[in-house]
Amino acid sequence: MRRTLPLVLSAVALASLAPALQAQPRGTKAATAALAPRQMPTGRYTFISTDDDGDTKTGTVAWTGRLMRIDMDRSTRSGRRNNSGATVTSDSRRGEYMLVDFAGNTVRTVKPEEKEISEIPLATFEQIIGKALGMVGSVVQMQVRDAGIIAKEVGPGGEVAGAPTQQFRLIEEYNVRIGVFGMNAEEKHHRVVTDYWVPAQASVPRNPLIEVMMRSASATAQQDATHQANVARARAAMFSVSPLKVIVTVTEGGESPKRSTVEITSLSAAAPDAALFVMPSGYRIKKNDMNFSM
Repeated sequence: MRRTLPLVLSAVALASLAPALQAQPRGTKAATAALAPRQMPTGRYTFISTDDDGDTKTGTVAWTGRLMRIDMDRSTRSGRRNNSGATVTSDSRRGEYMLVDFAGNTVRTVKPEEKEISEIPLATFEQIIGKALGMVGSVVQMQVRDAGIIAKEVGPGGEVAGAPTQQFRLIEEYNVRIGVFGMNAEEKHHRVVTDYWVPAQASVPRNPLIEVMMRSASATAQQDATHQANVARARAAMFSVSPLKVIVTVTEGGESPKRSTVEITSLSAAAPDAALFVMPSGYRIKKNDMNFSM
């Protein structure tokens, strides 16, 4: 996953400066409505995200009614080796968290250090990679060709966070050519295999941040609206509830496969403190802001 991430982050940074997001895109309301659950029971869970590059992130998610709060564990530091063999650590900005309002179809990132709240439509957030790459088309050009999808049920997946699951698999294959400032690079074949462990019945609400993390592996294909619509249809045909565990394996060209995992590690139905979902007062609000840290 990490090989595509620098390009994605650069695109997001550039796109955040563009005025195109000042107006909500056509079709956003309809797309967002499909993402918003009608009602969610209270609960909370912890999750962990890892990849083959040694990057580890953990977080806590709490929800009540149609509100969700996502806290990343800022004490978790990722460590990986640089070109000199030294271990490099990094940490996200301290104290940031996300508030998801499914009723208002809005994601807000609260930044206490800056006394600032970044606000973005829910549908835009879940499609943030594709939208960002599309908005820098004059700098980075991507062409996706020969895309294909295979979706299938694997079988019983065992227990995840104490819940029995069924395993499903989605395989994407496509060729992509990336050009920068009009100079074309070599076309590469991509194979993205996503394994889902899905509970027998709905036990957790959809988490937009985890959706972004799952789809970042196929970032270069997210400018192709037809392919993305086919992926969404194939997944919806397999299952409709939110998975408890996802493993994404990416192979680019002749390189070795890279794997990343997002997994819910503990799950509770206990009602969270109502104060967790209260918006802080006195903060500056930046609408349609695509800058956030994970």
